[in-house]
Amino acid sequence: MRFLSANHKPRVTLDHCTRVTRLFVVVLAFCAIVCNIQAQKPVPQLPKIVLNTSWSPPAGGKTWAAHTATDLKNALAASQPGDVIVLDAGATYNPAAAGIGYFSLPAKSNPNNQWIYIMSSGLANLPAGTRVDPTMTRYMAKIVTPNVSPALKVMAGANHYRLAGLELTAQSNYPNGCGVSGQPHCMTYFLMSTDFPIATEPDSITIDRCYLHGGPTQDLQGAIQANWSKTALIDSDVRDVHIKGYDSQAIGAWHSPGPFKIMNNYLEAAGENVMFGGAGGNSNSWVPSDIEIRNNYIFKRLSWVSASLSGAMVVKNAFELKSAQRVLFDGNVIENVWAAAQMGYAIVLTVRTSQSGDLAVVNDVTITNNVLKNVVAGFNTEAEDDTCGAGGGYPNCKNPGSQDRWNISNNVFQFYDPKIQGGNRNLALSINGGINRLNNNKPGTLRDVVFQHNTTVSAASTPCWNSIYFGSNGQNYPFPVPLTNNVWILDNALCDQPTGDYGLTGTSGLGYYMGNPTTSPNDLAHRFYGNVMWVQPGVKPASYSSSNMTTATPFTYINPSVFDYQLLTPHWTTTSDGKLSGIDNNNLPAGY
Repeated sequence: MRFLSANHKPRVTLDHCTRVTRLFVVVLAFCAIVCNIQAQKPVPQLPKIVLNTSWSPPAGGKTWAAHTATDLKNALAASQPGDVIVLDAGATYNPAAAGIGYFSLPAKSNPNNQWIYIMSSGLANLPAGTRVDPTMTRYMAKIVTPNVSPALKVMAGANHYRLAGLELTAQSNYPNGCGVSGQPHCMTYFLMSTDFPIATEPDSITIDRCYLHGGPTQDLQGAIQANWSKTALIDSDVRDVHIKGYDSQAIGAWHSPGPFKIMNNYLEAAGENVMFGGAGGNSNSWVPSDIEIRNNYIFKRLSWVSASLSGAMVVKNAFELKSAQRVLFDGNVIENVWAAAQMGYAIVLTVRTSQSGDLAVVNDVTITNNVLKNVVAGFNTEAEDDTCGAGGGYPNCKNPGSQDRWNISNNVFQFYDPKIQGGNRNLALSINGGINRLNNNKPGTLRDVVFQHNTTVSAASTPCWNSIYFGSNGQNYPFPVPLTNNVWILDNALCDQPTGDYGLTGTSGLGYYMGNPTTSPNDLAHRFYGNVMWVQPGVKPASYSSSNMTTATPFTYINPSVFDYQLLTPHWTTTSDGKLSGIDNNNLPAGY
């Protein structure tokens, strides 16, 4: 045997390194075939910027006492950053009384980013951090629009305004008077908005403890069209937003870089209560980004069901993203969504480059710890815009968009009765890839989605139509391309077995719906794991891996009378994290 001295260094040649590298590549290739290589669970990015909305009124500036509409007009024009404008609680400010068509928030030189606070003299009776409601209007100053213009118009370059303790509403007589025969409603476009296109984007507008609303005969297309950067809506009440023939929103934006903070509000609108994207055209330069939506009560009145079905107003969904990224939707309650102008989905995640611009995406979306109460269906999804391109009706659209990294976890779906007016098929998650019409109508693929620890609750009258449904985008079976890629369905309590086009179910069906071509065949067992599924009467249970459970015995819950739908039985903890399947009720909003 030959020994090397301590000072001897073996000669390593380029040929030797090449052989080692080739061997390593061969080993990796072999493992890709033989070893159990798993896909990686996607993790969405959270908002990178979170707005600080602490109450911090300016000190050292001038305080303007605005007792009349003319006082308010003059104060808005002459005030400087660092000033405070105080309006009288209980007073009404109508721009017509000041000889103008609307009040405006003008641009002012503000190199130090100082705020102008516009507030009610009764604000001390509206504690910071507490949501206001219509019973508190005696402590608010009222600003009204007498026409179709905004009550407050945000001008180009306006920045660092905070509204606190104000009521904004309409007293419009357009077009022909309100409540008269043949014309029961008058209309205003928005209570707050800015122009588009605009020379200089407004910035830093906070709406705090305000009440914005239409009325029984006052239609609004939108309460807040927030096409500016750094938008906060906190502790406020927005209601009675509806209009005939058009979508309406409590708050929406489509031409803004963000960020947004929408926290602890009551939001009531007929169309989409909250919406991002959906307009701006192909040259739109913004994707609304860094969006925080937490602890809101998002509501539609059941008294609107008949009106929506008769055409008196347009009713759609509660929360819609057509262009957005880095979105956190957490701890909210959505109540009452039925089928009218749409199928009845509470939340719609469908990228629309055709409407929102070729830059549009719906990426990095986290939807956690929410209550979806009395909704026809949960989520409608689409990975690529099937309306982009000549075949879809938007020939100038050049990009079908993208959808990446969603986490939908710890949400409870309690379904609207499908047998009553406004009812439709109950469904928690509709998975659709869309169609790329720019690439020979190639089907899209929904990718990088986690659906975990959710609970679906059937209406009392009938079992749910389905829990999870996979759409094939017109592909014939067997599908030539996968419907999804890297979709994880984990630890849910489902009111039915998942299925989709062509009726496939069980492990073999999920192999078609959820197959990942780049990972091992056993990978599906890790991505569909820990679920309990109720098998409806007359339906044969399909075969699943041993980590999942099917049962013909209806689920029981801890206490449905107080909306606690955490599972009592079955008690299934063969889950990806060892926790009970379905929701953790301790992390959901209380009191609904």
